[in-house]
Amino acid sequence: MQIAKRRLTLTLALVASLMLPSVCLAQNPATANRDWASLKTVTAGSKLVTKLKNGKTVEGKLTAVTDSTLSLTAKGKPTDLSRDDIVSVYATSSKSATKSSLIGAAVGGGAGAGIGAAGSNNDAYVSQAAVTAGFALIGAGAGAIAGYFIGRGGRKKVLIYQAP
Repeated sequence: MQIAKRRLTLTLALVASLMLPSVCLAQNPATANRDWASLKTVTAGSKLVTKLKNGKTVEGKLTAVTDSTLSLTAKGKPTDLSRDDIVSVYATSSKSATKSSLIGAAVGGGAGAGIGAAGSNNDAYVSQAAVTAGFALIGAGAGAIAGYFIGRGGRKKVLIYQAP
């Protein structure tokens, strides 16, 4: 009984340590040069989300940047936005579900291995290692599937310009 509690505590600590780096990395803001000149380095055709002072948001592809205007193609129509009307500009891209799937597999595998190791095995025909490995595989598969569905729908936004 004492050994099972110790294994469960160790397993929970392992799962927490696997999850901690992803939580810490997700909280770090993306550093960007937040002045108007940084918009000129963005390649034409990049997807941008522009927030305006009137509360509206314009999403489109970049066509050109001058000292006073930002030109986008939004919903198939060319749109020129004045620099004075813009609050912020974000570059957007689709997130990859691969990273989320790998994190899910690692967390699920660790949790499954912990459950398998903590469980008691009184069966003489199946070893404790086989039970632990089986639970680890099941947990990794379930975690990978959950990570895929969580990570596939997001968009990554990086701040390019913030009005002073």
